[in-house]
Amino acid sequence: MVRLILVRHGNTFESGQTATMVGARTDLPLTQEGREQARRFAHAVGCKPKAIYAGALLRQTQTADIVRDHFSSGPPIQTAALTEIDYGAWEGLTQEKIRERWPEELDAWTMEAEWPKGVFGRSREEHLSDIQNWIEQLRRSYAPGDRVVAVTSNGILRFVYSLQEPGAPPKVGTGRFCELFLFNDSIRIEQWNIKP
Repeated sequence: MVRLILVRHGNTFESGQTATMVGARTDLPLTQEGREQARRFAHAVGCKPKAIYAGALLRQTQTADIVRDHFSSGPPIQTAALTEIDYGAWEGLTQEKIRERWPEELDAWTMEAEWPKGVFGRSREEHLSDIQNWIEQLRRSYAPGDRVVAVTSNGILRFVYSLQEPGAPPKVGTGRFCELFLFNDSIRIEQWNIKP
């Protein structure tokens, strides 16, 4: 079994800023606190991972680079499977603005990870295919007991959770991590939304 540690990138909004829906179209850098969150995560990982993966967004690659620097590892491996969901028409809007126009769709997404039709930029099936292919690649590339770190975003994390567990996928806070065990024919969620 491969031990996969999925971490959400650090903060991208400064204290006091109004948070908006930030997906694949908004490429924000980490704040100072976001960089500190990445350092705390790197310390919490323990032993050096076999590999570090990241989505293509700046907040993801900056987090991965901090983890890489901590372990003096090779460069992070970029994969589209970890790049955040394209929130389409919701991108850049506050929760309140989204709720005004799409109340049912927002509740379905928040409570059940139900894909809002005609809103997001990519389909659920495209994301599912990317994630499944990437997980299969991990199973083929690493030996039982190997530890792999992957930096992604909350939408992808919630999506991964919804593939394994029924019900409302819990939000993962910035800088927090989740641990999954990848077996040959299954995945087990070991820990979720852990603060380093």
